[in-house]
Amino acid sequence: MRRYFIAVAACLMLAAPARGVAAQVSAAAVPADTVREALRAFSLSRDGVELNGRFSRGSVVVEAGDSVAGPVVTFGGNADVHGIVTGGVYALWGNVTIHPGADVLGGAGAYHGRVILDGGRVRGTLESWPAAVAAAEVQESAPMTVASALRLAAGWTGVAIILGLIVLVLASTNLEATARVLEQDFGRAFFVGVMGQLGFLPLVLLAVVALIITVVGILLVPFLLVAAPIAYAGLVTLGWLALALLCGRALLRSREDAGSRAEAVRALVVGVLLLMVPWFVVAGLQGTGSVGLGIRLVAIGVSWVAATAGLGATILSRAGSGKALRREKPQPPSQGWATPTPVAGVAAARRPIPARPGATPK
Repeated sequence: MRRYFIAVAACLMLAAPARGVAAQVSAAAVPADTVREALRAFSLSRDGVELNGRFSRGSVVVEAGDSVAGPVVTFGGNADVHGIVTGGVYALWGNVTIHPGADVLGGAGAYHGRVILDGGRVRGTLESWPAAVAAAEVQESAPMTVASALRLAAGWTGVAIILGLIVLVLASTNLEATARVLEQDFGRAFFVGVMGQLGFLPLVLLAVVALIITVVGILLVPFLLVAAPIAYAGLVTLGWLALALLCGRALLRSREDAGSRAEAVRALVVGVLLLMVPWFVVAGLQGTGSVGLGIRLVAIGVSWVAATAGLGATILSRAGSGKALRREKPQPPSQGWATPTPVAGVAAARRPIPARPGATPK
């Protein structure tokens, strides 16, 4: 059980920040029973190590070009490997560092220390108690640079444009209907979007409870928990793209080719860029302190309003499929004249007018 826990801890800590010197202890300060317990954690015994390998107090260095039979165990120090070890390398109350060019045919382990892969190779397992670290150890994350932030903003903008083009090709009618709702009543769409955000989780929980009550419905609960967030994200995306389309048309003001596919593509691209402008400003002000924080809050607010209003528009338009939103074909005005198509010389005739009372018929 202890060995299993050690292996799990080693896997979990492979990405932790690593470089640091473990506290080294005096050999006299640790009871012999504790040393034996530490060796048993790696399935080793002192007699076996002294018979087949090397057991030493303090730090041990395997120089480059040297080939040492293992296992190599150090107590109260670090084990630095630059050469070849045919067995394993273990440090008790110390670190094991595998430097570039080193090759350990067995495993590497540390008791109250860390295993650091610094360019070398370990063919066996990495074990540590209580922590293990692989080399390519992760340094403390550096703050994001302006260039990285700009690339991130450009990447999200590209993703939004690609999604918009896909929606424009596959569901242009739904996109246009959702944009029409936003154009007609933006305030109502925003209010409905806020209600949709607040009511999403209660509705999902209510649906789960309703499915659990039935015997067959229990099988559908996992599907609901996966499908509901995906559907919700789809509605928000459709609404956001509809708002981008509306903003692009308002900015371009292109009425001569309104309704064409080329006009919709131009308006959608321009609208996406317009909605992403605050995030490019945030990226440009990366690392400026309070100013950058203020602009970031503005960008978050703009994105939230756009997503909320878009969600409300998709709800009101039933994802752009509502019958009430379809434009009716204009009916021709009622005419007082009947103009039948002349057939064989039959001319148009005036409709008969009923005679007034007392009038003399002609």
